[in-house]
Amino acid sequence: MSRRSRIPDALRLALAGALLLAAASFASAEEAREEWNGFSLEGLSVSKEHLIGGGPPRDGIRSVDAPEFVAVADADWVMEKNPVLGVALGGVARVYPLHLMERHQIVNDRFGDLPVAVTYDPLAGAPRAFSRELDGRTLEFGVAGLIWNHGFLMYDRETESLWSQFTGECVAGKLVGKQLAPIRIDQVTLESWLAVNPVSAVLARPAPDKIDYRHSAFDTYIVRDETIFPVRAVDRAYHLKEVVVGVQAGGKSRAYLGSALTIAGGSVVDDFEGREIRIFYDGQAGLFAHHAPSDVKVQEAYWLAWKAFHPDTEVYLPEGVPEPVSPE
Repeated sequence: MSRRSRIPDALRLALAGALLLAAASFASAEEAREEWNGFSLEGLSVSKEHLIGGGPPRDGIRSVDAPEFVAVADADWVMEKNPVLGVALGGVARVYPLHLMERHQIVNDRFGDLPVAVTYDPLAGAPRAFSRELDGRTLEFGVAGLIWNHGFLMYDRETESLWSQFTGECVAGKLVGKQLAPIRIDQVTLESWLAVNPVSAVLARPAPDKIDYRHSAFDTYIVRDETIFPVRAVDRAYHLKEVVVGVQAGGKSRAYLGSALTIAGGSVVDDFEGREIRIFYDGQAGLFAHHAPSDVKVQEAYWLAWKAFHPDTEVYLPEGVPEPVSPE
């Protein structure tokens, strides 16, 4: 009689089950240790099918880690009508020309004692600023070279955790689930910013000997009505690169598209979840101004990105304007 035949069937089944369980556990452990672009995907909290390499490797797009600033009069690389990002904190006002931010995407800055990350995603059309302080430590951010849901991922150099620039949430790594505190950032023309903040400093060109900042790498991208990376949701009823202001409150979200505000005469006062929202749109510049209560999250972006991150979003339509039908 063979050794195998001496083992009762029930025991053989139990052993087989244990081996399968061990194999599954090993596979799960391997998956948990999986890396992408040199980053651990430990605890990945977002859909992996919407995660992809963005082309340049880690730090292939260089963040600005020691920013320098000059007086407006000395900043001949930005004109009054050029779009800029503006941040004002603690009596200090700074301007980050958009054509510089397209090339670097992250500026690790400091306003007095507060470390701040000023960011811009040219794929999503999304300006964001965050405190770099988290649980008693200061983080420094770089560009990970990874895209999730058509928005770029940042990483912190202290733990190499991955963060969504669009949401400010850590999506993988040791800090997964943590949230960066947002800071108000305005996307306006230099002229409009200086009208409110006349004493401002302008970000100096970080690498003028290596980068020709006069030309945007995204001139063609912004007019193409298409996605180039995976997204969770898409709605082609509007041009995918149309600019929007999105708001969130009470578990709801709503998008105010530039075209809708143009039809409404360039401005709208709306009630959103019992809160008054005021939005102004300069159709010539393609830029917004907005006012909302402090408990309302406000985000500027392309329609492509807002829809991808908020699949159930409402869309503001002026009175009498029918809802468009998506071609899909």
